[in-house]
Amino acid sequence: MTAMVPAIYFDGRSTHATRVDAWRDGDTLRWRGADGTQEWSAPWITIEPSARVTGVPFTLHVRDGGHLQIDHDALPADWFPRHHLIERVVDRLERRWTVALAGIAVVVASLFVLFEFGLPWAADRVSAHLPRAVEQAMGKQSLDALEGRLLMPTALPAERQSHLQAVFRHFVGGMPGVPGVRLAFYGSKALGANAFALPGGTIVFTDALAEAVPDDDAFIAVMAHELGHQANHHMLRQVLRSSGVLIVASMLMGDVTSMGGVAAGIPMFLVDSHYSRGFEEDADRFAFRALASQGIDPEAFVHAMQALERAHPELKGQELRYASSHPLTDERIARAHEASLQFRAAKATADARAGR
Repeated sequence: MTAMVPAIYFDGRSTHATRVDAWRDGDTLRWRGADGTQEWSAPWITIEPSARVTGVPFTLHVRDGGHLQIDHDALPADWFPRHHLIERVVDRLERRWTVALAGIAVVVASLFVLFEFGLPWAADRVSAHLPRAVEQAMGKQSLDALEGRLLMPTALPAERQSHLQAVFRHFVGGMPGVPGVRLAFYGSKALGANAFALPGGTIVFTDALAEAVPDDDAFIAVMAHELGHQANHHMLRQVLRSSGVLIVASMLMGDVTSMGGVAAGIPMFLVDSHYSRGFEEDADRFAFRALASQGIDPEAFVHAMQALERAHPELKGQELRYASSHPLTDERIARAHEASLQFRAAKATADARAGR
């Protein structure tokens, strides 16, 4: 008989606790009351020990429903050497303060990686695999929330609207593979000169921006840029990234109802946020390719932005929301010039081959 271990016994039929002494007798676990009047036993193979958790008593479950509780540090090491090996290692590590500090550092680093890389990755995968019907419903919900608040009925003359709609349809019609999109005009003092693509295919163009663009090519250049945002789901991805881990996790698990929270975040994004630098570069590249494919010099986008800045120098970008949220940086100008040079070189080569 091995040394006795103090324990508390619960028979599984009442809440009464009995102080006992337990010991191992070969292939049998035995325990008896502290007064020596009662004794119990169970085959060793039927005993199920709990995992080792620092500061928590061990629980030895008996087949008849009863169990014994033994202090964490009182259980002999040779009683259950093959049970809960990982938990035993964790228990030893938890007793070392250096390991605890390292654990905190690992948690902090993991959270950083999650928010810096994991969340954007998950948000991008969710947006890429959303059913189009869900994305269209989100766009409609967002537009309903914007109308009457940030977006008011357009004051553009009907002739001007018809002309721009025709230019838009002609441009989109020449872009194979573009999903169904529509153009909508609104007045908006809050957004000023602005354009944006909502999830599902609606592209909003404000009156102020329609009045500021100098010509059809500049209008198309802005539109092509917004089509780039739409084709790459940039707004949805940006809002998803800022909506937190819970929404992304719920979407990855198939809970599409959580997307209502994303749609509610779109108006706030339009007012207070802007696209990331990477998204702007993606939309620029898309626009440059789209413009060149239809014989329009990519320099037109630079002309549109410069026209906005010249038209309202007194506002310094504060109300010209399109110029503010899509700043005309030196890098973007350089990329536009490079795309323009490539377009002109390709056009010159094609003209030379055609004998023009």
